[in-house]
Formats: sequence, structure tokens, C-alpha cells
Amino acid sequence: MQFYIDVERTGASSQFEDKFNSRYYISQIFRRIWSNRIYRQKLEHESETDIDFFVRFVALLLNDSTYLLDESLSKLTEIHRLQSELLEQHPQERQTELQGQLSSTERMATSYVQLAAETVNLLRLFTSTVPSAFVCPELVDRLAAMLDYNLDALTGPKCRDLKVPNPEKYGFKPKDLLVSIIRVYLNLSEQEEFPVAVAKDGRSFKIEIFDRARNILGKRSLMSAEDIDKLAKFAEKAESIRARDEEEDEEMGDIPDEFLDPLMYTLMKEPVILPSSKVTIDLSTIKSHLLSDAKDPFNRAPLKLEDVIPDEELKKRIQEFRNSKIKK
Repeated sequence: MQFYIDVERTGASSQFEDKFNSRYYISQIFRRIWSNRIYRQKLEHESETDIDFFVRFVALLLNDSTYLLDESLSKLTEIHRLQSELLEQHPQERQTELQGQLSSTERMATSYVQLAAETVNLLRLFTSTVPSAFVCPELVDRLAAMLDYNLDALTGPKCRDLKVPNPEKYGFKPKDLLVSIIRVYLNLSEQEEFPVAVAKDGRSFKIEIFDRARNILGKRSLMSAEDIDKLAKFAEKAESIRARDEEEDEEMGDIPDEFLDPLMYTLMKEPVILPSSKVTIDLSTIKSHLLSDAKDPFNRAPLKLEDVIPDEELKKRIQEFRNSKIKK
């Protein structure tokens, strides 16, 4: 796990590609030792005693999953487009150009698809053993949004663009990928923070995508009836939270700009002042930012979490604003 973190930056010009290759083999090691109960117990113990280390690891695992899934699905969509265009009549020069683009995209797709499958599998394994490490405030919203987006891509209208002849040529197994993503949802479904984060995802969360997923899983016997029922209950809970939050937002009315997080545009809960830029931001937002970039997002000055200054006076005013709206 420490090497998984360290390989993020090797100093080489090819470090971005190198880290994925190294992490692919790290994931093989994890898969080999996962069946050993003693390792899993040790992992659970470490996650409770060294929280900062686990948050760093989970943040990088989440970054990798987001990037690799996005790249692999976009490359498959591009393959679908190029193959369709090649079936049309074009001058020889254009046909040759399209064939070259297709070959190049196929090579990249094969690499990304295999790496994405391994990374999502790693996500599934770790969420099954240490689910609490994945629902800290600085990570849970990003994780929920990533899962919702890819669940929609695999089951929604856009999934037609992923249909390519011989998907196994690229290592693309959509059913296996869907099951792995659903497993992550189920692994985290008992964590109080997770359905709240899923409900907050205004971009991709819709209860319909869970309905479609359940239909696919049931028709093709990819999961037990018990797991499919558990997924339905989770989706209903998230939808209930979404409806409640929407009602609360309407009741809040116009929120003063000074109460809004400058990056997320949400009502702040723990406002802190950044020492260099003097910008006020929510603590969870800056925590999430610092996991991948140790600089002030507003002026690029070096920044450590312990340097931020709690804005107690603003926090009190925000709480008074919330209470007055709730009282009304």
C-alpha cells in the first residue's frame, strides 16, 4: 500500500504511465493474499489506527478508478464510432486514415480497459473489508459521483455506444464490470454517509439507473435475489434523502454568497481560512483538494492542512442562518 502511494511520483518523464503499470502488478499481489483472513484482519486494524495513511491510499485508488474508467469507456465509444464510419463509403485515403485511427484507439482501449477492471476490482476488495475508510468527508462525495456516473454509462442510453464487435479483444467484460461496481455500492450501503453522498450527486444520480441495473442483474442471473433486493432498498433510501434535501434547499431560499463554498457552491459546514490567499472554504473541500495537490487552489502557494484557520465567527453565522430557515 505504501508503494502504491509512493509510485505516484517517480521523477521520470513517463511517471504518469509508469504508475499504472506498477499498480497493476500491486493489484495482483493484493488479489493473491486477499483470501488469507489474517491479512484482512491486519488491514482492518491498520485502517482504524492509521487513518491518514488510509485516506491517502483511498484517494489515489479513487483517482485511478475515475481516470481509467473514463478513458476506457471513452475509447470504446470512439471505437464504436470509427467502426460505424468505416462501414460507409469513403475515398481510399479517408478509409486508410480511419483505419489508422481505429488501430491506435484499439491499442489504447486494451490497456485502459484491463487497468480499469483491475482497479475497480481493488476498490471492491477494499470496500468489502474496510468500508469506513471510504466514507470520510473528503472522499465520499467523489466516490459516489464516480460510481453513479459509470453505472449510468453502463446501463443508460449511452451504453449503446459501448457495443463493439468482439469486446473480449479489448478485455472488456461489461457484465463483470457492472457487478464489481454494484458490489462497491453494496459494500458501502450500511455506512450512514454513503447514501447521503449518492443522493447529493446532482449530475448522475437517478433512481432509474438502479432500476435498469437491477433488471440487467436479474435477467442475466448475475447476482442473487437477496443482493438485488438490497440494492433496491439502498436506491430507495438514496432517493428519499434526495427528495428531502431538495425540499430543504427550497426552504433555504437564496443563500448569501459568503456562506457558500467557493469551489463546490454548497452551504459550508466547517469554514476555514487559507493562510496565504485568505480565501474561506469548507474544511472537507480543502481536505479533498490537498490529497492530490499540496497547494492553495487560489494562488498555488504551498499549503498544509494544519495551517488552515477555523473561522468560528462565520461558522456561527451559518448555523444561525440554517436554524432560522429550519424554524420557519
